[in-house]
Amino acid sequence: MDFLSSFTGLDLPLWGWLIVLTAGAGIGIAKTAVPGSGILVVVLMAMALPSRMSVGVLLPMLLFGDVFAVGKFWRHTDRRQLFTLLPFAFLGLGAGYMILRYVTNEQLKPIIGAVVLFMLGVHQVSRVLKKRSTERGDPASARTNPLLTVLFGFASGLGTGMANSSGPIMSLYFLIVGLPKLPFIATTAWFFFIMNLLKVPLFLNLGLISSQSLRVNLLTVPSIALGALLGYWIVSRISQERFNQIVLGLAFVAALRLLF
Repeated sequence: MDFLSSFTGLDLPLWGWLIVLTAGAGIGIAKTAVPGSGILVVVLMAMALPSRMSVGVLLPMLLFGDVFAVGKFWRHTDRRQLFTLLPFAFLGLGAGYMILRYVTNEQLKPIIGAVVLFMLGVHQVSRVLKKRSTERGDPASARTNPLLTVLFGFASGLGTGMANSSGPIMSLYFLIVGLPKLPFIATTAWFFFIMNLLKVPLFLNLGLISSQSLRVNLLTVPSIALGALLGYWIVSRISQERFNQIVLGLAFVAALRLLF
């Protein structure tokens, strides 16, 4: 571990380095197989690294993972959903940037956790209402409420702008609108690739990305690639129902961990 410390200038315990070196695999899998599960990596990295530094280290890792997902699944992208969400996400990103200037990552975690739990509640209510509308033979009522698009779009931009933590929020929205597995992954990948690119100059301005954080990023490149390849294998072997269950379960666990 002496080499890692001298290369990065970080003095971490053994468990901290293990988290950093393997976190990329979690991001690779999240980007190419189970969107939303990357929030667990966000939580672990915040435990291993200084809080604000973890936010800056994660951004290039997420971008690298986005490249694998976009490159593999771009043909399945639901452009209508993507372009409808982005304007509200841009507003949320701006708000998140302003908040991040004055609030610490520790203060943000319970806020994001509460938002995700709230969105889980919204998802359950929306699912019940859609089911009732379908049973009544009223397909128009079963469509997604435009207010949800505004709410989830803004919340996703806010969460990703503050703490790279809006994966579960976006995943819940795409479950509500009923995107199949591959369009779900592809549209999520494009959404966060665009948002993460926009965040780079903002994070540089805040000093969250530095030469030191980029040296840490170099160490994680192999594990991100391996995780993405493993994700390709996983996604072809899980059913739509199991996919939805995993996304919901991970969102709930991550929200509790952030909140408490």
